[in-house]
Amino acid sequence: MQEVETIPPLRTPNRPGGETQKGKQHVGKADKYAREAHPGERYGSHRSMEQKLAHAWAFKERGQVERPILVDDLLGTGHKMYGALSNMTYIIGRSGRVLFRSDWTDPSTIELVLNYLLNVRARRRAGERLAGFYAEFMGYRNVDPVKFQQGLEVAGPQAVEDFARTMQCWRSQGKTPSRLEG
Repeated sequence: MQEVETIPPLRTPNRPGGETQKGKQHVGKADKYAREAHPGERYGSHRSMEQKLAHAWAFKERGQVERPILVDDLLGTGHKMYGALSNMTYIIGRSGRVLFRSDWTDPSTIELVLNYLLNVRARRRAGERLAGFYAEFMGYRNVDPVKFQQGLEVAGPQAVEDFARTMQCWRSQGKTPSRLEG
């Protein structure tokens, strides 16, 4: 597995039983593994770093993830630094500045933003003077309820039941104010 530059306290797992790698080289893309989003009997809440690293490795293999996986500490320190939502995406510039943040990971949106940032880089290299500004837009992602349900079932029946309860709660709360509507 490739070593990565990590934001402390994030670490990358080796195969179960192997040692943890701490970063040495720059990473273009990585996934952050903070916690089990939907813990169940088979993949429950983490009680040790060894368990968490093993779960991260299983996630990597099950999902055929080719990118390095950065694993947060048991307290979720790195996860809390970046908003603590379950499936967020950040694009962080070389200086450490957040260039893009999304509350959901969607490959086509990430591709759109990366292409935009590459265009900005090309324009700057061509001599244009550009100033950054804040912008928002409503992203859209594919939703596959069957595939999602299968993922919950991997974790166990408790994950299925907890998610059903959460959905009921969200439906009763209505829409979130001060967000763009799609």
